[in-house]
Amino acid sequence: MCGEETALISSIEGNRGFPRIRPPFPAESGLWGFPTLVNNTETLAQISYILREGSDKFKNIGTEKSTGTKVFALAGKIARGGLIEVPMGITIRQVIDEIGGGIANGRKFKAVQIGGPSGGCIPAEYADTPINFESLSEMGAMMGSGGLVVLDDTDCMVDIAR
Repeated sequence: MCGEETALISSIEGNRGFPRIRPPFPAESGLWGFPTLVNNTETLAQISYILREGSDKFKNIGTEKSTGTKVFALAGKIARGGLIEVPMGITIRQVIDEIGGGIANGRKFKAVQIGGPSGGCIPAEYADTPINFESLSEMGAMMGSGGLVVLDDTDCMVDIAR
């Protein structure tokens, strides 16, 4: 749960992984009070591609404002779950049908919980929403930690919210 940089620093220091108020920013005073640069592995994993292929090629993946790819943990009532890496701009429907193999057991798609604990639920009628920062924000969701849990018609939205 320590996706936010100051929460990660707190956790490494042996404290509860809770975000700190800024300033000071980690680059000024981070891990044990020393200047600290924090990046997630998803960011670091892109460096070799960008250096090898160039930033222009990387920027051509995804959308104009949300470039590159995003890793999601695809789970829930889906035929094929697992870790997936998709270009920004792919739709929720494409992820569910083309990558996930559709809803498991012939059930009906109800919603997708996207972004992990800090994300939100997007109902089935918005399945053609592109997965990018702007579209998800407009829907009241976010990419967060990259969780993508597919819900079917047997799931209770009240229970999911709780």
